[in-house]
Amino acid sequence: MSRITMTGMPASGHVNPSLPLVRELVGRGVGVTYYATGEFAEPVERAGAKFRAYPDGAISSRDIAAATQSGSSVRVVARVLAATLSLVPFLREEFARERPDAVVYDSNALWGRVTAASLRLPTISFMTTMLVGPADFKGLTALEWAHTLRLMLPDFPEAVRARRRVLRRFGKDVVPSTPMLPMFGDLTLFPIPREIQPANSRLDESCHFLGPTVNPVNAGLRGAELDAELAAHVDGAEPVVLVSLGTLHAGTGEFFRTCLSALADLPVRVVLAVGHSTDPAELGSPPANTLVRTTVPQVEILRRAAVFVTHGGMNSALEALTCGVPLVVVPQQVEQLLIGRTIAERGAAVVLRQHLSHRPVPPGDLRTAVERMLTDPSARGRARALGAGFGAGGGAGGAELVEKFLRRQRKGGS
Repeated sequence: MSRITMTGMPASGHVNPSLPLVRELVGRGVGVTYYATGEFAEPVERAGAKFRAYPDGAISSRDIAAATQSGSSVRVVARVLAATLSLVPFLREEFARERPDAVVYDSNALWGRVTAASLRLPTISFMTTMLVGPADFKGLTALEWAHTLRLMLPDFPEAVRARRRVLRRFGKDVVPSTPMLPMFGDLTLFPIPREIQPANSRLDESCHFLGPTVNPVNAGLRGAELDAELAAHVDGAEPVVLVSLGTLHAGTGEFFRTCLSALADLPVRVVLAVGHSTDPAELGSPPANTLVRTTVPQVEILRRAAVFVTHGGMNSALEALTCGVPLVVVPQQVEQLLIGRTIAERGAAVVLRQHLSHRPVPPGDLRTAVERMLTDPSARGRARALGAGFGAGGGAGGAELVEKFLRRQRKGGS
């Protein structure tokens, strides 16, 4: 029996897209050991893999969230480098016992790549979003550039020091050169549709676009059931507008208050998911048409939604489109701007980019964007058409590619 190990990033948006691939591989008789933090043990084991926890203190979902919420991609890199120093020795011991035929790593889980390279094991990269290249930054305005640089520059010295420590300890032959993240593998899998990916010269024959690995329309992949209050709120006659900036990005009280005022007198039912960084009580009493929650079962709300106000993360965007829901994208970083712009070019989204230059979203702009997506029948039609074109074979297609890769490795890599 073939055996693989998977080293994940401790974030829902990274682990969840990989689980259908795990489920399919296990169903085909491939043994999978999945390394992540303890909060992901239950879903990993439900997918059929053997779960192994990273050591306490090495890295956590809170670490990743805090670095991401800073707005500095350089801070995320510095945190990944710091975790690599402690996780590579741990994984070397683990892999010596597991003896995998190949290592699958999240494209940002540097510790998996370094361990595999140092042990000369075949590698498979799981790239959970589009590949962003230098050309993709040309669309930024001067204000957006200034804000982005202001956030990143203070973190460069620590990132450089951390990279030097990693190079000294493990050697430059096993640490990727610049750009270090995200990383390719001998085989690289993108659980996204090819049409979402902008042109990029780094893409080569080792890269394969699977389409979404999770299809929320599939009844077998239904999300959590709604509680009575939430079900009653979204099952009324008025169209539902879901507002959420995802699990990693922290929406501000200012933005959520803008949502409350901008949407208060529209004939809709608003579900406002504010995340764990905002106390719903701080927003005051919501309008009669709005229900405020910390989190909600997103897929189940999207099944009933008419419009989704979102940060434009890849998972959220694909879930919405697969449910045929047009988007109002409020990007928090460049990658999300690119995702939103790609969908907007296809007529299924409006992009409000003020947050990229640290400016508030005007209530009138938000209201106009939501009304446009509500009243333009072509927007919903285009969202449905995009979602229908994605297909539902990402997990199976990825498993087939992995099996072919493993067979080639057994034959000597030919």
